[in-house]
Amino acid sequence: MTMSNSRTDIDRIMNPRAVAIVGASTDETKRGYQAIEMLQEGGYEGEIYPVNPTADEIRGLEVYKTVSEIPGSVDLALIVTPARIVPEVLEDCAETDLAGAVVVAVGFGESGEAGEELEREIVSLANEQGIRLIGPNTSGMINVHQDLNLVGTDIVPEGGLALLCQSGNMAISLFTEAATRNKVGYSHYVGVGNEADLKFHEYLPYLDSDPETDAVVCYIEGMSDGRAFLQAAREVTPEMPIITLKSGRSDAGKRSASSHTGSLAGDSAVADAVFEQAGVVSVRRSDELLAVSNSLASLPAPSGSNIGILADGGGHATLAADALTERGLAVPQLSAETQDELQEVLPDAASVVNPVDVAGGTDDDQRVFYQCAEAIISDPNVDAVLLSGLFGGYGVRFAERYTAVESRVAEDLVNLVEASNTPVLVQSAYEGFDTKPHEILREGGIPVVESIDAAAASLDALATYGNHRAAHDIKSDLALPDKLRGPTRNLASTAIDTTQLSEVTAKQALFSHSLPVTPFEVARTPSAAVTAANQFDGPVAMKIISPDIVHKSDAGGVALDVAGDGPVQSTFREIVDAATAYSPDATVEGVLVSPMRDAGVELIVGIVRDKQFGPVLMVGLGGIFVEILEDVTFRALPVTEYDARQMLNDIDAQALLDGARGKPPADRDAIVEFLCDVSNFVIDHPDVVSLDLNPVFAGPDGVEIVDAALTVERSAASKYEQEEDNFLTDDD
Repeated sequence: MTMSNSRTDIDRIMNPRAVAIVGASTDETKRGYQAIEMLQEGGYEGEIYPVNPTADEIRGLEVYKTVSEIPGSVDLALIVTPARIVPEVLEDCAETDLAGAVVVAVGFGESGEAGEELEREIVSLANEQGIRLIGPNTSGMINVHQDLNLVGTDIVPEGGLALLCQSGNMAISLFTEAATRNKVGYSHYVGVGNEADLKFHEYLPYLDSDPETDAVVCYIEGMSDGRAFLQAAREVTPEMPIITLKSGRSDAGKRSASSHTGSLAGDSAVADAVFEQAGVVSVRRSDELLAVSNSLASLPAPSGSNIGILADGGGHATLAADALTERGLAVPQLSAETQDELQEVLPDAASVVNPVDVAGGTDDDQRVFYQCAEAIISDPNVDAVLLSGLFGGYGVRFAERYTAVESRVAEDLVNLVEASNTPVLVQSAYEGFDTKPHEILREGGIPVVESIDAAAASLDALATYGNHRAAHDIKSDLALPDKLRGPTRNLASTAIDTTQLSEVTAKQALFSHSLPVTPFEVARTPSAAVTAANQFDGPVAMKIISPDIVHKSDAGGVALDVAGDGPVQSTFREIVDAATAYSPDATVEGVLVSPMRDAGVELIVGIVRDKQFGPVLMVGLGGIFVEILEDVTFRALPVTEYDARQMLNDIDAQALLDGARGKPPADRDAIVEFLCDVSNFVIDHPDVVSLDLNPVFAGPDGVEIVDAALTVERSAASKYEQEEDNFLTDDD
C-alpha cells in the first residue's frame, strides 16, 4: 500500500510513529525479542509491529508474516535478520510507505568483496523502493526523548547531545560515562555503521532543527562523503556545535577502522584541519570527548582565547596555566583595576596577577569565590574563566555547613554567566562526589570536570568554536563546482588513470595561470646548456628533466651555483650520467636551467585529492627535509584569504616566516595571495590529481615557484602538452 505522508523521510526515521521489528522472535535471548521488550518497557507510545513468518503472537502483540501485510502505515523497520535475508525483506516493502530501515547485520562492505556486492544490492533495492537505510553493520538507533530504543541498552541518560557513531562499543562507553555524570545525556543516538545509504551529513539538518538537541557528537572511523559533511556542518555550526573524535590516526588504527566499518580511514591531519575550517571541533582523546561536548552544549562561546584562572591552591593554579598554554590559550595578566579589587577580598599572600591563587582566602568564606570570579569576568583581558581546585567539595573536605554556602555561590555563578555571557568552567577534585553545589552548577549550565586536562581541552574547544563563529562569513563555503564533484573526483588518485607531466609542462601550465614561476630554459645538449645559462645574470641552477625521477636531489640530478661555460657543460654531463645511473630505465628529456635565487624561506605548497574530503591545499616548511619535519597544514578547496592566512598561522616555524637570524621577514600577504591563486588554479583545472610545488621561495619581495610536479588524469594530459620550442635554446 502506498500512502502519502507530509513528514520528511528523515523525520519519520528519527521520530517514527510506527515501527516494524523484522526478525521478531519468541526467544527471549534474541535481538528480535529484546527490541520489542525494550520498546514496551521503555514507554514507547508508537505502534509496534512484530514481523515473523512463523510466529502468531509476541509479548501480546499480533505478528505479521511480512511488512507488506501490516495494515497501518509504518515509518521505520528494524531488520535483525541475517545479512542474506535483507534483500528479500526490502523487496517485500515495495508496496509499503516505509520511510527507513535499520539494518543491524554484519557481513556487508566491511567483510570483503562478497559483502560489498551484497551491500550494493540492498542499497539498489532500497533506492528503488524509496527507503533510506541506516547501516548496515550498526548497533541501531535511539530517540531518547521519544523512548524509542532500538539498541537494547538501558543506560542512556536523557539530555541534549546527539551521538552519531561508527562503533557500538564506543557508544556504550559514552553512554556509561554520561550515566555517571549528572545533567549529561543524549537526545538521539544513531549507529551510522557502513554509511551504505544514509551518510553522516544527512542527519545534521534534522538535528539542527531538533529542539531537544544542543550539540552533535561524532565518533568517526571513515566517511563516504566527507565533502558533503563539511558543507552541511558549515551550515549548522554557527548555531549548533559539532564535536568529532576520529580514529585511524596510526597505520594500525587505519587498518582496524577499515576492517571494522568498511570505511575509508583517511589522513587524520587533513581531517582535523578541514573539520576546523567547517567549524567542527576535533578532540584526540576519548576521555575528553564527553567533557568537551558538554561544555560546548552548555556554555556561551567566548569572544577570544584569554583565560582567567581562579584557584584555591598553588598546584592547581600552576598546572592549569601549563595545560592551557600548552594548547595555545593565553593566560594574560589582569588589569591593575582588577588586581586592586581582588586584593580587597583576598589575604596578602594571595597572587592576583593570573592565575589567581586565593591562598586560603576561601577557607572560611566561600563567597569570596564569587567576588573573585565577578572581578575576573569584568576584566577586559579575560574571555573565559576556569575555577580550579576544590570548589563544591568544601562541605566534604572541611565542614558540612559549607555546603549551603557553596550552593548559594553556585547559584550566583550561574547567574553571573548568564548576565555576562562569559563561560565559566569548574574543575574540582570533588567532581565525583555529586555534591549539591555541583548539581546546581550543572543544572545551570556550568560544567564540572575532575581533570585539569579535560578542563583545558574544553576551554580550547570553546575558544576554537567562538573563533569559527566570528569568522564564519569570511571562511570558505566549501562548495565545489560540479566538475570537481563527479564520482571519480572523490576517489584516491590511485583509483584512476593518471600521468605526471614533465616539469616543463607543469611550469608552463602554472605560468599560464599567472602563477610566479622562476624563469627557465630547457637544454638537451651541453652546448645548449651554456647558451641557456648565458641568458641569465650570474650563476644558475641545473636540474634533470625526467617524468620518472621524482626526487631529483636523491638521483644527483640537481646542481646549484654553476657559473662559467666549462662548468655548465661538465655539470650537464654529470647530471645526466647520475640520473641514468640512479634509474637506468628513466626517460631523460634534458636539463632545466634557471637563474639562482635567494632562497628566503623554503615552503612546500601542494594539492591532493583526499579520498574523503576531495581536493585539499597544503602548505608548510619545504625543501629537502619536508618529510622529516612534517610542518604542514591543510584546508579544503576553495580557500579564502582568511583560510590561507590561518594556514600560515598554523605552521610551527613562525620564526622563519618572521625573519630568523637577521633575515628579512617573508611577505605574508604575498604568500596568502599565492595560496588563493593555487586554489583557483585547481578549481579551474578539475583534472588535476595532485600538485607539488617544492620548494617555493618566500621572501620580502614575494614568492616564486622553483620546482613543480603536476599529476593529472591521463585523459586530460594532452591539453597540457605545449610545444617545447618556446623553451629550447636555438642550438637545440
